[in-house]
Amino acid sequence: MTPDGFKALERRSGFLRNCGDFYVHDERPILAVRLEPQHLNYVGIAHGGFLATVADSAFGVILRRESVSQSVAVTVNLNVDYIGPVHEGDWLEAHVDVLKTGATFINASCLLKVGERLVLRANGVFTTWKGKTPCT
Repeated sequence: MTPDGFKALERRSGFLRNCGDFYVHDERPILAVRLEPQHLNYVGIAHGGFLATVADSAFGVILRRESVSQSVAVTVNLNVDYIGPVHEGDWLEAHVDVLKTGATFINASCLLKVGERLVLRANGVFTTWKGKTPCT
């Protein structure tokens, strides 16, 4: 079941479509996903690469939606700290906070949470894509 305030993310890249069903909050800067078996590593918790993908994708979705980036924001740097495990069936939320928008770069942070439990902290630097618009 999807919590109130979330709707399916409609515009997804080919890569993100292969990662599962994502949801975005109607008002708050949050991207979410329900953990499924394909998101788990061999010890039965969320794969670290998937968690980094959720954070990176949340940055892109929220920066674009909030019009912080008039076009597509491309990741220049992503730092990730893994804090706790995520299990199959967990509702994982990525809470994005834009820290600074400059002429060339955008700095933002993201907290991945299961309920109130913090599972990952990420910080990123982004720039505007100058080339052909990527797939939608």
